[in-house]
Amino acid sequence: MSVIVTMRQDEPLRLDTERLADMFLDLGEARAADLLSLSLVRLEGLLEALALAVGHGRAADCIDFAGQIAALGDALGLLSLGDAARGVVRAAASGDAVALAATQARLIRIARRSQRIAAELQHRSG
Repeated sequence: MSVIVTMRQDEPLRLDTERLADMFLDLGEARAADLLSLSLVRLEGLLEALALAVGHGRAADCIDFAGQIAALGDALGLLSLGDAARGVVRAAASGDAVALAATQARLIRIARRSQRIAAELQHRSG
């Protein structure tokens, strides 16, 4: 007998709102918006590099790129993004291709939602 499990793919996005607010207070709205813009560009580049590394089976590069994404997420207060990226690091280190594919897919979903939130913050500030 088979059991079918429905996976929830719309998990809540966790943010450190204090970190984000502090960034806007410390840098000012214009500079914080610029930082968010640059960070979104960097995130996109890292996601593309990670996809290539996964596609070519380069675990060390996967660990490096996902680690950079985690650091970026942590710096911006995008807690879910950092956690998802650390999941990719663990999967790449384990050598489990299925786990790597699953955690990468989760990271992409969370990154897209994080990008929308960051873009909204950037839009509101400027």
